[in-house]
Amino acid sequence: MRPPILLPTLLLAAVSAFAQTAPALPTFDVASVRPTKSGVPQHTNVPLDTGNVYSVLDPNDARTAAGGFFVATNQPLWQYIVFAYKLSGTQEMALRFNYFDGLSSKVPGWVSGGFDVSADHFDIEARAPTNTSIDQMRLMMQALLAERFHLVVHHESREAPVFALVLVHPGVTGPNLQPHPTADLCGAANALSDSQSPARTVSPSAVGDLPPVCGVVAHVPASTDPREHYGGHGVPLSLLATSLPTLTGLAAIPRPVVDQTGLVGLYDFTLHWTWSPDPETGDTAAFFHKALKEQLGLELKPTRAPVDILVIDHIERPTEN
Repeated sequence: MRPPILLPTLLLAAVSAFAQTAPALPTFDVASVRPTKSGVPQHTNVPLDTGNVYSVLDPNDARTAAGGFFVATNQPLWQYIVFAYKLSGTQEMALRFNYFDGLSSKVPGWVSGGFDVSADHFDIEARAPTNTSIDQMRLMMQALLAERFHLVVHHESREAPVFALVLVHPGVTGPNLQPHPTADLCGAANALSDSQSPARTVSPSAVGDLPPVCGVVAHVPASTDPREHYGGHGVPLSLLATSLPTLTGLAAIPRPVVDQTGLVGLYDFTLHWTWSPDPETGDTAAFFHKALKEQLGLELKPTRAPVDILVIDHIERPTEN
C-alpha cells in the first residue's frame, strides 16, 4: 500500500526551493535609519514619487539617483514604500487609506498615517555605487526595508468598483490632450527611467505650460489664475488615470480610475478647473468633470475591474543602526 502524499509538506518544500533560487536584491553599500527628531526639515535629494507629484516642480529638479547618494529626512514610512515598490497613485491610496471599497491593505497607523493619525517619520541616509539608477535604488530600498523594518509584502489583484477613463468621442481627444511630439527627446529620457540627464526648462507647448520635466503629472504654476492647474509632459494615460483621485481629492473621485481610452504612447496635457459649486446642483466636482470633457475629451464611467494592490504581510519598527 502506497503511503499518502503529504501535500502541505510538498508545498513547503517547493516554496523553500523557490526562496533558495530567487535572486537576491541589490543592497546599499552602507545605510542608516533613524526616527526623525523634532524640528528636522522635510527633504530628499532623490524623487520619492512615482510620477504623481502633488506640488509645483522646481526646474532644477534633475530627478536622478544623485550619483548613488540617498538622503531623505522627515519622511513617513509609507513614502519609502511607495518609492521602493514604484506604486501607482491607486496603490498608494490603497496603502495609506481605508477608503477605496475592497482595497484596504490594513497597514498599521504608524506606517501609513491617515485622516486622523500621523505616521512615524524617519531619516534614511544611504550610499550606492555612483552609476546606480533610480530603479536600481528602488530595489536597494526594498532590501533595506526588509532588513531594518522586517517588511514582508505581496501583490494582490482584487475586483473593485472603479471609474473607467474613456474618450467622450471614439478616436477624438480634446484640445489640451495631444500626443507627445517625437522631436521632443525628453520622452526618451523619461524622468522615472534610468536616465541621469539633467532637467531643462520647458517651452510652452500646443497644450499650454507643462511641468519642467518629463514623465510626471504635477501642478503647473499659475500666479494670477484662481483655477487648479495640472499638466503632464510625456506621460502615458495610465499615469493620468491613476493620478486623478489624488490631484482632485478623494471626495471628488471616490474610486480608483483605470485607463480604458485605448490610447497608447506618451501624451502632453494641461487641465484647469475651479472648485466653485455648480449654481444649480451645488456639486463642487461638476466643473472638474466639465473641464475633463471639454479640455481633454475624456470622461469617467463607473464600472468594476481588477485592481492590483500591495499588501503588507508584516512590518516592525526599525532595528537600531
